[in-house]
Amino acid sequence: MTNQLNDIPLTEHFRLREFECRCCHRVRLSPKLLFCLEAFRTLWGKPVILSSGYRCEAHNRAVGGSPRSLHMTGQAADILVSFAEQPAAELLAAKAGFSGVLSYGRRNFMHLSVG
Repeated sequence: MTNQLNDIPLTEHFRLREFECRCCHRVRLSPKLLFCLEAFRTLWGKPVILSSGYRCEAHNRAVGGSPRSLHMTGQAADILVSFAEQPAAELLAAKAGFSGVLSYGRRNFMHLSVG
């Protein structure tokens, strides 16, 4: 069952529920992260699918995240990007204002952060 509580539009392309922690449905979201994601979406020209937004401490630990992960402060998101498209996406992410851009190669996702 989808959590309807956070089903709130934030921008033209993103809803609050996309950023919520998968285990507790809480959300912390940096306005700068949202701004950069929307800018990236505009530059990319196609939908951006988040695989991870905010993580509470317990969820971050469960997925093997860094104890100082920016996901826990709402300053990072992981998005799905095919391996073949990652070089182009990296350039656009930097142009969109992200301070941290990390590709995970054949795992088909990228980590984007603003902290």
